[in-house]
Amino acid sequence: MAQEKKFDFSVKQENEQWNAEVTRRVSARKTSVSKQKKGFATEELATEWASTKLAECIDNLQAGNKRKSEKRVVRNELAAKAVAEKETAATLYEEKQQAYFETLDEAEFEEDQE
Repeated sequence: MAQEKKFDFSVKQENEQWNAEVTRRVSARKTSVSKQKKGFATEELATEWASTKLAECIDNLQAGNKRKSEKRVVRNELAAKAVAEKETAATLYEEKQQAYFETLDEAEFEEDQE
């Protein structure tokens, strides 16, 4: 099984003009064109444009992934804090409930003593 890059570019010639495309591999069998530009005079110009746009796309993806990662860290911290607060509240409730039942038992014991 051949490994292809997730993002790549291709340069094709149509008649006297060159066309450049930045492609994204969607699945093993399918690719999608992210950016394209037609009408370059030479192959070098088309390749230069495509490589520049490919670098921009990858930089944008990395920046977006970093932002999402930072948001995920904050979200996970808030979720952990909420779970801890919930557990603390449940523990306090159980302690109060246990103390209440102990006072009821003591009162019942004192009534039996009389």
